[in-house]
Amino acid sequence: MSNEMKPTVAGLKNKPDRDSLAVALDAINDRWSLHIVRAVAFGASRYTDILRAVGAPRDVLASRLRKLTESGILQPHAPERGRMGGYELTQKGRDLGQVILVLKRWGDIHGEEGVPTVDFIHDVCGEVFVAEVCCQACGQPIQSGEFSVDHATAGC
Repeated sequence: MSNEMKPTVAGLKNKPDRDSLAVALDAINDRWSLHIVRAVAFGASRYTDILRAVGAPRDVLASRLRKLTESGILQPHAPERGRMGGYELTQKGRDLGQVILVLKRWGDIHGEEGVPTVDFIHDVCGEVFVAEVCCQACGQPIQSGEFSVDHATAGC
């Protein structure tokens, strides 16, 4: 992300250059979107189930469901025999689940004392899964401070 700032139309505030990280943050830049994705990933699909899981005001939930659908993170599914219509994650939404897994790990480490954790079991091996960010080239885990921004590709 760029530290270089550009003046806005009003000239009063500065805004960083837009890049792929900014696009990703804009997709989920409100209080409820990640909670909705989490709820759908955990099995809530109908509006009332998502409402109960998330606790957002009805008008806000309806607006966020529309935004997540328009952005291709959720898709509505039609009613089937014995099942009401609702929402499901698209591939784009399932990919966002990886971000949620990394946030979950951060919450496990830095969360409030006394708040229960949730374990995810890796279906392939049967063990508890812990998300870890690794370098695609060398496979080593990435720690804060071990990377830099390539300003040539960041549009700076």
